[in-house]
Amino acid sequence: MTAFRALSAAILAATITAGCATTAEESPYAEPYAFVEPGVASTTRKEAPAFIHTVDGQQPLSSRYSIPVPPGKHVLEVYFSSGSVAGSPEKHRKAVELQAAPCTRYRVVARYTSLVNPTDWEPVVYSEMIGECTAKFGVKQL
Repeated sequence: MTAFRALSAAILAATITAGCATTAEESPYAEPYAFVEPGVASTTRKEAPAFIHTVDGQQPLSSRYSIPVPPGKHVLEVYFSSGSVAGSPEKHRKAVELQAAPCTRYRVVARYTSLVNPTDWEPVVYSEMIGECTAKFGVKQL
């Protein structure tokens, strides 16, 4: 019975390891990368996080966390609503063109004039370098 348990444990470990293995082509972190993510709210700047609906026409697995993208040109479709249903759905959606640099994080917010009228807003993108990426790939700071 002990040999059977040891064999079962070895097969299970091999299966888990094989399932987790990825090749360099599959990993978005094998080469310099960029992140796109919602920004943080700031009442002083009249900004709120924007919902990232698509990146290059593809819905991300989770729009609440960092979305890895390769450096280069991307089109983001972002939404903003304060909970009000004022205005047409198109007024709550905007496209943002982004030229992503290597090892850079992009945070997207909605800059509004008033939360009472949530259809009057513009997307704003803030950028910052990703330290572990610049260290790994030797990318120079902006």
